[in-house]
Amino acid sequence: MESENTQNTNRVEKYGAKLLEYPNFWETSRSISKIINEFKDIEPGTRLYDNVESIIGRILQSRASGKNLYFYTLVVDGHSFQIMSDIKSYKSEQEFYEIHDMIGRGDIIGAKGYICKTKKGELSLVPSELKILSPCLETLPSTYYGIEDKEIRYSNRYLDLIINSDVREIFVKRHKVINFLRNYLTNLDFIEVETPVLSEMAGGAAAKPFVTFHNAMKQQMYLRIAPELYLKKLVIGGLNKVFEIGKQFRNESIDLTHNPEFTSCELYEVGADYNKLMDMTEDFLTNLAIHVNGTTKTKWFSTDIDLAGPYPRLDILDTLEEKIRVKLNDTQFKLPDISGPNATEEYTNLMTLLGVTITPPLTLNRLVDGLIGEFVEPLCVQPTFLINHPQIMSPLAKPHRSQPGKTERFELFINKKEFCNAYTELNNPFIQKKIFDEVAKQKAAGDDEIPPSDENFIKALEYGLPPTGGWGLGIDRTVMLLTGQDSIREVIAFPTRRL
Repeated sequence: MESENTQNTNRVEKYGAKLLEYPNFWETSRSISKIINEFKDIEPGTRLYDNVESIIGRILQSRASGKNLYFYTLVVDGHSFQIMSDIKSYKSEQEFYEIHDMIGRGDIIGAKGYICKTKKGELSLVPSELKILSPCLETLPSTYYGIEDKEIRYSNRYLDLIINSDVREIFVKRHKVINFLRNYLTNLDFIEVETPVLSEMAGGAAAKPFVTFHNAMKQQMYLRIAPELYLKKLVIGGLNKVFEIGKQFRNESIDLTHNPEFTSCELYEVGADYNKLMDMTEDFLTNLAIHVNGTTKTKWFSTDIDLAGPYPRLDILDTLEEKIRVKLNDTQFKLPDISGPNATEEYTNLMTLLGVTITPPLTLNRLVDGLIGEFVEPLCVQPTFLINHPQIMSPLAKPHRSQPGKTERFELFINKKEFCNAYTELNNPFIQKKIFDEVAKQKAAGDDEIPPSDENFIKALEYGLPPTGGWGLGIDRTVMLLTGQDSIREVIAFPTRRL
């Protein structure tokens, strides 16, 4: 038996321009889903000669039943659909035999004819016209074995989509997630905006930026790590409810839940605080899960998750203190004062006592975050809000109205992974300037994830930012959660690859 490569070579040589015509147009009658839905219940053996349909699809399988009957399995917009080509439907035998000799596995064809259901109950199209619209000149992988090598799948996503039928559903659900989010916010009177991706300064989050250079302007620029500061400037300008769905870029490692290029949504609402945003988050995720999957329950990293609210709210420092107290078997244990003059040394000693290590630099922010990651985040399997972060970890959040040293901030964790970050926005320019100056000391100490102080943002705050709540959600992780995928690379069409 000839290999598919040999067959492709032979048919190109045999048919030449006729095979390689690549026509400009093939009119389709309507979507395949509408065709299937309309005729799925007709009786086996029914032939609807007056119901002419025209479709485009890719041939994944073919078989002959004698000389005068061919069956093709097409994939059409994610649906499997059968073509039953009968010589009786053609103007001439020559036309029939030629087209079926010319057709190869993987070809994209146009088919026009009537609808029938075979005696075995298979909904089919019986064509009077078949045309190769784009021949497949390479050998497709086996549909039976699929493509298992992940690097091949990610670098050749088109093959992954052709062969692995379940992959398409992931991206259909991704679309549903983004579309639902956009409609949800629009119905709450938010307006969608766009802010620069290429920035003069990398700010709005603690992360390493990608650095580039603008030749004409002769200046260094950055791919944005977050749109936060831009969006708050729009709020200062009078846009009271804004959101942006877009790409962020962080020069960080690749792992199961991180990709250097990712998609997030950020919103800002005048008059809201972190309490209101927690309520909104519960409502949004509950309804999103029902919209996408028909249920609030999903499985992620082999763990059953229920997204139905309400979610527990854990004070992050109180919980940390309690867990360390249990770890040390010391009912009198108290966390060192984060605002104290010797806080960095005290937290370094505490890390040593507990046997917790982090990568340098050992700044106060990283030390506290390391302890939280060790003792608090593992508690958050079902959706859980961690609230009231210390100011040192939240330079853009408003100080807590009743608990000194804390901020009105929350993070939503699901199965020990961060999904959402939000806070009552710091709108006092004097406090913001002071915090920027303190944070700058951490940057000077070697923490290159700390963003630089943004004097332009301070100036904008001096014009007046009303009481505002801000919220950010990772789109990719949300899609992972709702599709049960354990790698972020499965839900990004073209993930960053190691070369």
